[in-house]
Amino acid sequence: MSPLEPSNARALKASADLRAFRIFQHVPDAKLAKLAEHAREQLLTGGQVVYDQGSTGDDFYVVLAGAVDGHRSTAAGRQTVTRVRVGQIFGEVSFLDSNPRDTTTIASGSTALLSFNGVRVRRAIAGDHELGAALMRAFWHSLAAKIRQANLFLGELMPPSPSEDEQPTAVQGRSVDLKPRAKLDLFAETGLSAAELRLLATTLRAESFEDGATVFVEGSAGDCLYIVVEGSVRISRRVAGRGESVLASLGRGEVFGEMALVDDQLRSADVHAGPEGATVLPLSRRDLDEVLQRPSEAASQLLTLVCHVLCHRFREMSSLLTTNR
Repeated sequence: MSPLEPSNARALKASADLRAFRIFQHVPDAKLAKLAEHAREQLLTGGQVVYDQGSTGDDFYVVLAGAVDGHRSTAAGRQTVTRVRVGQIFGEVSFLDSNPRDTTTIASGSTALLSFNGVRVRRAIAGDHELGAALMRAFWHSLAAKIRQANLFLGELMPPSPSEDEQPTAVQGRSVDLKPRAKLDLFAETGLSAAELRLLATTLRAESFEDGATVFVEGSAGDCLYIVVEGSVRISRRVAGRGESVLASLGRGEVFGEMALVDDQLRSADVHAGPEGATVLPLSRRDLDEVLQRPSEAASQLLTLVCHVLCHRFREMSSLLTTNR
């Protein structure tokens, strides 16, 4: 047997490194090896910049040793937005949405990274739905962790209201019988065109909420995500001394409630129907699990949609952190 070529040896080492991390445990060996082909190890010293805020690039990274911090520049100085440790991913936001980097990311000490070539990875997942679904699932966990972390930072700047009297009460949505075509059109608009997802759409029951009604509250358990069909919803937090602080407003085709499905933690914000009310399609944890159990185009499409939602949410929260400093 001829000795391994250096590139093959690097890929085998990268694959073994990734297998040790929880965020990649769901990825089949063959797919993890395929992903590792597009990685190279990068060593940094403390204070060395990986990339600057506002720069372009779609490579993403996994921390093998050490740590990196992501900062944003503000009028009051530097605001920490992310702290990324061993076994975690960063840089995936720009890989997913192709927008400039949202932070300046710096090694906080001697650090080893696996750097993934974004162009090559994108090409690989375009022809392999199973690999695409596996990578998007890893990104989902990574982005959810970043948003939870940003919520903690936001809580330091905008402490939650201590008064239980101010907490709204969630209401049960009124069941709405949407025609199958209306649901199929919504799924098509959001990029969910795979046959399995179109079949799922026909079985989902829509729910309607009146103007201002509370869909769910921060701190409650969650077992489904929602797609807005009609009207709008606002995502908000209750802040001490300030009342309700709106984090985002969402309209048709946009998704909310996805956070609780990825990490089994409690809802991180309140959601209320907008001034014209809201009609939503709930997608339960059971529905999601049925799609993800069969890695396919459907799983890849659904996870890609959720990851894009999380990217947008994270960028909004990063901006909110820097404007509220």
